[in-house]
Amino acid sequence: MGNALYEGTLLEHIERNASEYPDLVAAIDGDVHYTWLRYRDRARAVALALIDLGVAPGDSVGLHMGNRIEHVVSDIGALMAGATPTTYYSTLAADQLTYVAGDSAATVVVIDAAQLSRWQSVRDQLPGLRHVVVVDLDRSADLPAGVHRFEELVDAAESQLGSRAGEVEATASRVRPEDTLTIVYTSGTTGHPKGTIITHAGVLWVLERLSGQLEIARGHTSTVGWAALSYLPLAHIAERMLSYYLALCRTLTVTYVRDATQLTTVLGATRPHVFLGVPRIWEKIHGALRERAAGEQSPVRRALMSSAISVARSVGMARLEQRTPGLSTRLAHPVLERLVYRRIRSALGLDRVELALTGAAPIAPEVLAFFSGLGIPIIEAYGMTETSAALSITPLDAPRLGSVGKALDGVELRIAEDGEILARGPNNTPGYLNRPEATAEAIDEDGWLHTGDLGSIDVEGYLRVTGRKKELIITAGGKNLSPGNIELAISGRSDLLGTVYVYGDAKPYLVALITVDPMGWRDWCTARGIDVTSVAEAVADQRVRDEVSRAVEEGNALLARVEQIKNWTLLDKLWDSESGELTPTMKLKRPVVLERYRAEIEDLYVSTPTGRVST
Repeated sequence: MGNALYEGTLLEHIERNASEYPDLVAAIDGDVHYTWLRYRDRARAVALALIDLGVAPGDSVGLHMGNRIEHVVSDIGALMAGATPTTYYSTLAADQLTYVAGDSAATVVVIDAAQLSRWQSVRDQLPGLRHVVVVDLDRSADLPAGVHRFEELVDAAESQLGSRAGEVEATASRVRPEDTLTIVYTSGTTGHPKGTIITHAGVLWVLERLSGQLEIARGHTSTVGWAALSYLPLAHIAERMLSYYLALCRTLTVTYVRDATQLTTVLGATRPHVFLGVPRIWEKIHGALRERAAGEQSPVRRALMSSAISVARSVGMARLEQRTPGLSTRLAHPVLERLVYRRIRSALGLDRVELALTGAAPIAPEVLAFFSGLGIPIIEAYGMTETSAALSITPLDAPRLGSVGKALDGVELRIAEDGEILARGPNNTPGYLNRPEATAEAIDEDGWLHTGDLGSIDVEGYLRVTGRKKELIITAGGKNLSPGNIELAISGRSDLLGTVYVYGDAKPYLVALITVDPMGWRDWCTARGIDVTSVAEAVADQRVRDEVSRAVEEGNALLARVEQIKNWTLLDKLWDSESGELTPTMKLKRPVVLERYRAEIEDLYVSTPTGRVST
């Protein structure tokens, strides 16, 4: 493949869009709408403001904001100034923030006003940080030394663009495809996160192949003006690829969602053509529809909705397994399409979706099947930060159950003797910032990236991921087990369940710590008339415990005997990135969980294997 659209740098795309589509809306943030011309000019103003603050080509600019227009124009502005932008997760603790800011050598940071106190508390540990630029800072507030109001700086710079635009154009013109586009810090399941170097060339190479999915499977050569959403952290490479970099290349209109809890409302208003949902988002939508069906007051409507969900799942599963569904299902599906499915898609705001994606974690097969039957086929992509987000992608017209698709055209995949997935391609990172030893460990002398994942490749070239190499459980009987697949088998049995942690190293059987879904436990309880006001009250309710027991039993039925959970405890705490058990991308920090809950785990091996509540 070779397409001029994906050559050069990302900066060339912002210039093209401003020139060819100056009046087309590029970004929506609440009541604020930026056209492509305004987007470009505001980014140029940021660049000029950074230059005036002393930012030189090669410097690092830190970004610590939510999903908003100022975030992306600051990112582009830093690139225009010849600097390297680096976005930090909003949930980082003070010591983590100090580490990533110091490691990336940020000389200037652009932050939300809510983050100012955290930065002020660590500034004395960051001697290289010269300026803190704050968005939406109260105009009556006194400015500490080295702190600036974003709006004042950028407005002043924008007023000078007429005479000084050449300064920005000069620094921007020196940016090359092989230059660093951003530093993305891995979410850090163990130890300090590593700063992964991402280049313009690597990102554009992946986007060319992703766009090929639209052109081949859907027949779309133009996506100008398509709608997209940005709601996942922009510190995550997948979100940057879809709602930011792809938007620049394909001229999409992006709506920024500052509060992810409002996603369903914004979905209905935006009706995106491109939508990235981590597995938990798709699972929550699936669960909400099932809850709605169960709660229908009319027996006729309840039966219709239940039938629609069952038929969609059956049709979707047949597609994933490359077989023809039964006659009754084939006859019912088009009828339900007219009566139910199109209305569901419209109500969800997913009636215009042309590219629906998921990744970053395993997704339950029944969820994929349901959405396929509903008319929203979800593409699974597999990759890492170190591969510019993607190594393989599911062909939209040829999915395979349990597979994450085929290698991108130009990517080489192979399985090492110990089962690890190795990858080589133009999208691989040049390495980690300031970590030559980590780079040498991850990328061997022949250019193969050692992903740390275990998997297999079938005769048709479809890749299956079976677990993480460092997370394998070795039981007392010598069995090697992947906890991720076991955890998914349990958590996928109920909309009530959140994260599940499985343990069994050097033990005779497996046990599990189980949490309730932080986004859905209240709705689950309310729908069943369980009147509780806290997680502790919920997990103490017998009906909740019975649901967990049922989910474990059903999950165990899907697993081999050695993989089955023999004892479990239901925790009265919610796990998230702020509490520390999960990364910002919702991956388990297994060492953290083991350290914090070692006593509860050990108790499961001395108590009667029936499952219980832990408080």
